[in-house]
Amino acid sequence: AISVAGRPYVCVYMHPIHFLLSASALGLAPSRLPPRAASTTTRATRPRCGAVGSASQSVLPAAPKDVAEGLSVAISAALAVGERQLHITLPPNMRFGIFGDPGKVTIGSPDSPPTVAELQRAEFELAYLVAETFRGECTLVLESQAAVKAAEREFARKGLPTRPRLVSSLSKAYKGGGGGFGGAAGGAAGGDAGRVVAVLRPSAAQLKKAVCPEGGAVLLLNPQAPPPARFAPTYVLLDNPHPDWQGGLLFRAFPGDWALAAAGFGGALTVHGRAAERPSLPDIDRGFQAVRDDNNPFSRAVGAAAALRRRGEPDEAE
Repeated sequence: AISVAGRPYVCVYMHPIHFLLSASALGLAPSRLPPRAASTTTRATRPRCGAVGSASQSVLPAAPKDVAEGLSVAISAALAVGERQLHITLPPNMRFGIFGDPGKVTIGSPDSPPTVAELQRAEFELAYLVAETFRGECTLVLESQAAVKAAEREFARKGLPTRPRLVSSLSKAYKGGGGGFGGAAGGAAGGDAGRVVAVLRPSAAQLKKAVCPEGGAVLLLNPQAPPPARFAPTYVLLDNPHPDWQGGLLFRAFPGDWALAAAGFGGALTVHGRAAERPSLPDIDRGFQAVRDDNNPFSRAVGAAAALRRRGEPDEAE
């Protein structure tokens, strides 16, 4: 089961059906790469919004399979309009059951901190989902050589059409060859592996060094610092999006709007506002406060207010 800030969110895992892409199918070869124009960028063409506005019917993922499928679709949509630098953010302990029973998953709650093993499993499963999206024709940059070895064992049990190349640093990713699983020695990754580079939990220093391979794409997976503006927010499911508030979610799947949501009665997520641009922290603060202040018994905000509170305030359920 999965909970959001202590409330039930989704309870069942189903193996996702992905949109499998290949470097050639996406036109990532230099000869087929479409021209990159500013007009194709959602961030460049949409006007900046103010405070989060009225509630919307934005579609939120209701189960892990929705996240997995939505992730693949969003990556495809971004690449189709010429985006080649993407970033993806999921809750750090979001697990899909790819490498075993995901167990109970609680996101956004300081009362249920994930274990180190759960965090690593979640990281590997996110990396695997991205690799599967590209049919394995990619290079995955992990945090250490020990992480590479552990991921090799997990990935070897799965039947990707092509084995991704796993490396422990950006320098190895851009040099080509010499990698571990799927590298030159083990080698099923082939020439397309270097065209797509996905960096898992890149540090602030790595964000500055992450560049798009010629004719390819680079993806940041759960970056540890805000990514540079050149990276398109492709799939973002961010729990606790404001440092002063406990609860709530910020969601965006390319090329859609940003949605601010909270869990209501029964755990169902409800969107309380949307914006074409990512809402600022003051926007989110005003949006959450409006939810808390809404005491209309017919309003969708009443149930959600119980799942939102400013940090340091007592829990009304206690």
